[in-house]
Amino acid sequence: MCERTSRRSLDARLDNWASAGRGPYDPVDAGHIEHAWRRLPVRHRDLLRMAYLWRAGRDVICRRLGIPRSPWRRYELELSSAKQALEGLLAEEP
Repeated sequence: MCERTSRRSLDARLDNWASAGRGPYDPVDAGHIEHAWRRLPVRHRDLLRMAYLWRAGRDVICRRLGIPRSPWRRYELELSSAKQALEGLLAEEP
């Protein structure tokens, strides 16, 4: 992974991944994200897909994945968990 990519936040990298085919993006980094994303557990994949690719709102994501809407932190914890799992897989890549 290039130094420039390693300095970017995970949110920026996920936004880049979601931009593939929609506008300018870094295809190499999007490929790294895609490769790691495919190795995530299904629930994490679905959550990141809905949040970044579909740009679905919190209510839609909670309803589809059965995440309680109250307290609101449940969604944030689920999203954080999915991102941490993705970061772990990205760190394993050469």
